Amino acid sequence: MTHLETSQLIRRLQLLQRRLCEMANDLGNLTDPEIVAVSEEADSLIIQLQRLRKEEAEYRKMDGSYDDSVSVLTASQSTEEVGQQSRAFLVKHS
Repeated sequence: MTHLETSQLIRRLQLLQRRLCEMANDLGNLTDPEIVAVSEEADSLIIQLQRLRKEEAEYRKMDGSYDDSVSVLTASQSTEEVGQQSRAFLVKHS
């Protein structure tokens, strides 16, 4: 996966998070099938980004060029930050 693809995944996740907030305000029911579907898509993106970060770290270790401070995800938030924001949303509104 390239840096551009990673950035696109992160942007898509951020859009989904905004959409979830809007839907929760409009529908007021977090178990609505539409909200559940968007939440599942966001979860899937978070998992993809976490796997990518893990693979990148493993590759850098094997390559001998591992630097914890450099990651393709540094162009935006880390997957942990994104995931924490997503989980905070679910905790706040559930």
